[in-house]
Amino acid sequence: LSSSVWSPQSIEFSLQQFCLPFLRLSCLLQHHLYGDNLTGCLEEEEFSSLAVCLGLIPSAPQPSNTVNSASCLEWAVNAFDLVTQWCAEVTGLSQMQAEQSLTLLVQDPQWAAPRLLQLPDNYNIIFQYYHRKACTACKKVPKDPALCLVCGAFVCLKGPCCKQQGICECVLHSQHCGAATGIFLLINASVIIIIRGHRFCLWGSVYLDAHGEEDRDDDDD
Repeated sequence: LSSSVWSPQSIEFSLQQFCLPFLRLSCLLQHHLYGDNLTGCLEEEEFSSLAVCLGLIPSAPQPSNTVNSASCLEWAVNAFDLVTQWCAEVTGLSQMQAEQSLTLLVQDPQWAAPRLLQLPDNYNIIFQYYHRKACTACKKVPKDPALCLVCGAFVCLKGPCCKQQGICECVLHSQHCGAATGIFLLINASVIIIIRGHRFCLWGSVYLDAHGEEDRDDDDD
């Protein structure tokens, strides 16, 4: 490339053009966080106007061709001193208000993979606990009790006592628990039923008897 293409002025112009998207976003963020006004400017003054708005240069907006982009790096406060001051303020806050200072720490949540309710190996434990348990809604022992395998809620499968506008309790529960899809364990049959709206299907049993076959209809009434 010839010197006429990469002159000091053309390099400065290119640097400013590359920095403009970042400066625009920074000014928008500052506006939403602190309510600072966003003033309009001429196109040739945009770089200097944004730099002044962000406090990178102290002077009033001027044509960008008279501004040296390197001057934006000449902070009034040394960067290391500024970081040291931030750390000192956080330390002081932690000594006075320990619980509030914890909110400043960067959290690294450990997200666990979605999983269904952990069931005991012995089905009789579930049956003995739930088959005489009263429904939390109607306070009666349901004829067809079911256990939500997403959240562990105990519901009536199709009892008329807990219907609302003709909709069974298990269908209503699946609407707010599983986005209209529910998976339940039928207590009296050890069978898994999957419900989607007013449709359902029997998935089978997760328990096997002594012969290695599905253990269904284990009703001890």
